[in-house]
Amino acid sequence: GCIVVVENGSIDEHVPPDSIIEWMVEMDQHEIDWRFTNHARTPHGWALGPGVTASSYQEVADRRSTQSMLATFSEAWPEVSQYHVELNACGTAMPRFNRRKGEGKGGKDKSTGKGGNGSDEAK
Repeated sequence: GCIVVVENGSIDEHVPPDSIIEWMVEMDQHEIDWRFTNHARTPHGWALGPGVTASSYQEVADRRSTQSMLATFSEAWPEVSQYHVELNACGTAMPRFNRRKGEGKGGKDKSTGKGGNGSDEAK
């Protein structure tokens, strides 16, 4: 199977609410493992960096969507270590997170001896 993740702006004029419902129904009909995130008060073009034509950049939504994507990668490929991402493709700074005890399977970064997300692994 696959995992489908959609990150959407809640006030995106190009995505009417009825199309979201139709999409969810279609995903369910095909038994797709999906997640749909609607970012509050976020317009179309929210993940386009400042200075890009038609940008409506929203830093919080951009950061959260990157975190969602990385979490999905970790879920889909638990055997692959993740390394901390300082900046996403838009240039948004990404915070470091410490894994809680018992979470995740990521290996240690051989260069730092730390967990796959850049933090010390839970003991």
